[in-house]
Amino acid sequence: MDNKCIFNPNSLNVNRLPYKSVQAPIISERVPYREQSLLVCDENKDIFVKRPDACEKASGLSGIRRLTNNIRNYIRSYKQNVKHTYDHKLVFALVEKELFGKTSIDSLTHDADKMILYLLGFPKSFVSKYHRTNSVHHTESGKNMNLRSMLCDNIASSPEFKPEKKKSLREHFSTSKELQSVVGFKELLEKYNFGENLDFEKIKAMKAQRYDGFKGIGKVALRILVAFISM
Repeated sequence: MDNKCIFNPNSLNVNRLPYKSVQAPIISERVPYREQSLLVCDENKDIFVKRPDACEKASGLSGIRRLTNNIRNYIRSYKQNVKHTYDHKLVFALVEKELFGKTSIDSLTHDADKMILYLLGFPKSFVSKYHRTNSVHHTESGKNMNLRSMLCDNIASSPEFKPEKKKSLREHFSTSKELQSVVGFKELLEKYNFGENLDFEKIKAMKAQRYDGFKGIGKVALRILVAFISM
């Protein structure tokens, strides 16, 4: 005998949970369509939950790493600023010796304020501004200019000793209204031919031979100390 099965649609998926209808929010017919859609979204706003950004919770190690990098960069720039100022002091003294046959107290005290402020940990922006507004070889100070110190400082700041400088002293003076306004400085520059007669390679060699390294630093420090005691 043939058995025929009659499927009851209610008997399918008997393990499935009973269907529960979700009642749509009651919206007044007077509410415009755009506002109705906003109401529906507001009613179902807790259905989708935004996953929190991992970076908001995992900033511990990255924060420590960032702080370490900042400290490392500060120490690196600190050492560069001190060395840059020290090298410039040496070149200033050697330039003065080559031009005038001897060094003056200016070669010992030149940029000493910058060295002290850098050693105390002040940032370069503050040190540079303070130095230029308080030194008699910078026009920003508004003081009576020390022309001899100005001459040696500008020659020691030429591209031969500071590669970051792109203009020679002659070119720089031709475009600098500040330097041109200093009475007597143009005549002094022309008298010494803008320092172009100096043997720059000789000055570099003397600096490397006499004053580089810890021995050279000690020698310079001793000379500065003796000069201040004798003043």
